[in-house]
Amino acid sequence: MKSTLKLRIAALALILAAAAAQADDAGSVLFSKGTVTAQRSTAIALAKGDGVLSSDTITTGDASRVQLLMIDGAKIAIRPNSEIRIDEYVYAAAAPTVVDETNDKSAIALVKGGFRTITGAIGKEDHTKYEVRTPVGVLGIRGTDFAILLCAGDCNWAPNVSPGDPIEDGLYIGVTAGTIDFRAQGGEIVVHAGEYAFIPMGSRAPEKLHAPPSVLIDDNDLRFDADGSAAQSGFDSKLGTRRSPDNSAPGTQDSDPSDSSNPEAPKQPVIGTDADGTPIDITPGQPPSGNGRMIGYSAGPLGAAGGPFSGSQFNDPTLLQLDGGNNLIGFTGPYPGRALDEPATWEIGTASNTDTGFDSITVLRWGRWSGGVASGTLQSDGSDVSIDLSNQSLHWISGPDAAPPVLPITGSAAYTLIDATSPTDNRGNTGVLGSATFFADFTNLSVDSTLVIDIGGAIWSASGSGSFGQDIGLPPHLFTGTYGSVVVGGATGGNGEFSGFFSAPGATSDPAFPGGVGLTYSLQDGQGTTTVSGAAAFGNP
Repeated sequence: MKSTLKLRIAALALILAAAAAQADDAGSVLFSKGTVTAQRSTAIALAKGDGVLSSDTITTGDASRVQLLMIDGAKIAIRPNSEIRIDEYVYAAAAPTVVDETNDKSAIALVKGGFRTITGAIGKEDHTKYEVRTPVGVLGIRGTDFAILLCAGDCNWAPNVSPGDPIEDGLYIGVTAGTIDFRAQGGEIVVHAGEYAFIPMGSRAPEKLHAPPSVLIDDNDLRFDADGSAAQSGFDSKLGTRRSPDNSAPGTQDSDPSDSSNPEAPKQPVIGTDADGTPIDITPGQPPSGNGRMIGYSAGPLGAAGGPFSGSQFNDPTLLQLDGGNNLIGFTGPYPGRALDEPATWEIGTASNTDTGFDSITVLRWGRWSGGVASGTLQSDGSDVSIDLSNQSLHWISGPDAAPPVLPITGSAAYTLIDATSPTDNRGNTGVLGSATFFADFTNLSVDSTLVIDIGGAIWSASGSGSFGQDIGLPPHLFTGTYGSVVVGGATGGNGEFSGFFSAPGATSDPAFPGGVGLTYSLQDGQGTTTVSGAAAFGNP
């Protein structure tokens, strides 16, 4: 009898311990890039699949972001250089043995930076169960998809910001679906779908904004990736597309002076986004048609010779295909054919876009197609040149939807690496681009590139040079080059090539120089058996 009682007590203790641990679970990591940590007794790096706990303080570093799936189904995409604290996260359905549904609660504190969230079950029926705490007030919901960003002297990275006209400190809010209410020191404000608001520091009253603030137009940091399940959420994959206000929400007609049901109210401007994520006024009708953009890509082995390949080509709007997140899914680009490189039409096919990125200053986008088969067709004779991407990737980078930049005829500039795709080889390995440099000599029409890559247990070092412009039969803003030195794990004899383009936006120190550089590269070892490819974005000349 005593032994049976002891067994029952031990079993009960195990059940309670497991239930208590489960009660601390707040969610898990869907996606993580860069430096992402959870502060517990020590700082713990977070990767895809890791658990997130109540009381965690989650921090993202430079060029880093993370997406969380919470236990009630909510999704949170946290920006770079941000910090949020999970003060409380309890959901009855996730741990019924230790909590009661009356205790459901989601309380998250925004300490620094910002995030976007599609809210879950908590707060859906009882709005008092959900709140976001910020230094300027508390946010509540009525079933919502929204983004917030706290600026405290650290938002000068935003587009269209000049030193004489900095972003004002405070909290910026954009609502894609549903409604939120915000209680601040200066008063309360209700923000509906398609609206934006600003909560200033101090006691000044909150205010509605007539257009998306530039700090919230960032489809890289605010979208949910494929495994973040944007397609399943029922909402748009990014902010910036202005919807009509939700006039069915209680109090809308009284609290919103721009309510379209009020005949005396001025017509509310309709703000959309162009193909680069830049806000444009489309109140009069359709947005202007695009200009086209530069596309660079790399893959390998590719072509009849089965070597490394990198190429660039301008695509007018009829040649481009973009998904809902403005990522490249179809383009025309050169192919290493039977003689000279010839144009081919590429489509993502059964592959998937991954490792995508966006820089709001240079307006460069990048990513890679991986898994499945990307379809390719030569334009000369319709030959099938499709690429099996089960063990390699097709890396791409796109320029802004704009006319090519006018290049200076003298001077030189060293460009800084902004971000890049993760290098991949033809053996199924994914690596890390440790460092990269790019130098342009506009007087002599030459460029230099260096790379250091860690992949497949070996360090690849490459350095090379190239040319650009009409002297080598290219448009002025395109360049191409070869890597004369490729060293793999100390062994010399490798080779490679790179290509790319200059783009106009983003120049800060000297506006005479093009502000951005899109580069793709492909390297091969001395034995000709392993090929490594990637794409990189440069800026800050």
